[in-house]
Amino acid sequence: MAQQFAGVPSVAPRPVAELAPLLAWLRSGSGTDRRIDFPAGTALPDGRLDLCKQQLGPQGARLVADALAGSARSGEDGEAPVRHLLLGTDGLGDDGAVAFAARAAETPVRTLYLGCNGITAAGACRIADRLRASPQTVRALWLKRNPLGIRAGQAAAELIAAAERLRTLDLVQTGLDAAGLAVLADALLTGGRRFERLYVGGNPLGPAGAEPLARLIAAGAADELYASAAGLGDRGARTLAAALRTAPHGRLRRLSLASSGLGPDAAAELTAASAAAGVELLDLGRVPAAHVLGAADNRVDLAAADRIGAALAAAPHRLDHLVLTHTGVRSREAHRLLDHAVGAATPTRYLLGKGVAGSVRHRLNALSAAVPPPVQAPDVAAVHSVHRTAATPAER
Repeated sequence: MAQQFAGVPSVAPRPVAELAPLLAWLRSGSGTDRRIDFPAGTALPDGRLDLCKQQLGPQGARLVADALAGSARSGEDGEAPVRHLLLGTDGLGDDGAVAFAARAAETPVRTLYLGCNGITAAGACRIADRLRASPQTVRALWLKRNPLGIRAGQAAAELIAAAERLRTLDLVQTGLDAAGLAVLADALLTGGRRFERLYVGGNPLGPAGAEPLARLIAAGAADELYASAAGLGDRGARTLAAALRTAPHGRLRRLSLASSGLGPDAAAELTAASAAAGVELLDLGRVPAAHVLGAADNRVDLAAADRIGAALAAAPHRLDHLVLTHTGVRSREAHRLLDHAVGAATPTRYLLGKGVAGSVRHRLNALSAAVPPPVQAPDVAAVHSVHRTAATPAER
């Protein structure tokens, strides 16, 4: 059943009478300068309407969508009261999701979070049809853990063509495969589009999936790529490293290949290529769902640590953050990183796991003390929910 895809539970819709306070607020068209908790859902002053895990079901979805469209017509001048719609794990199905997309298309909604709702590829294509006829305000679309399956790539291509201002697309754990990813890449490159961030992790991409990712990297078509726990392996990592060596410098700013089963040599090669290409954050750690997904850890041994440290000390670069948690880095490997970091022109903040001596960790941290933490993008901040666990850095 679609609702059981990727471990998503079935949802029993709540009585629609419980939606009355929320619907009344939406129809009023008024915004809020404080958090408002309704019997179902929460409105926040930054324009988020958080309805995640509120058991809307298809009927409740239609009621909220109608009220939302009404609020856009009756609202006061200025910023719309609802700009970010969060509808994760609400049992929407295709019909409920399409109803929301159709009505949201009539409003200034910028973010649609529809994760874990049993949406199929056919439903995603219907969403694309609704967005195509919209005023083109949607900039971020989150579809993680929906059963798009073997048609995921085609559905994504339809969405890319329909939503001209789309800049963030999340397809984590949707069944996207290497062939589908190639279709997606073709859609981006043919249309001359550039995305800010693309999430394709948790899918059965395999080493072949690195080929379309490499095309996107070489063309400078994405600022951030998240492809963790997708089975890219050493061959896939080397394919991406080769693309990085020809990519526009600094175009790809963040790359996540956590839990990708990389060996030490491939991990070192990818890190060196990332630094040379102007990547700012490289995540080779572990995603929380690695065990469930059967995703293997990346590995860094002493020789790889030496190569990584040397590459980052050889010349100035932009690689401010390197995540190496759960890669086998212990005190000995961390000390080798430290040996090189002492003489590096550019500091790098290493995120290391357990097993590293406090003195080594402290000295590495001191060398990178001036490096600020990664800045959370507005599209990512917009899907932070008070009703569900926040997304992890590796899959944001």
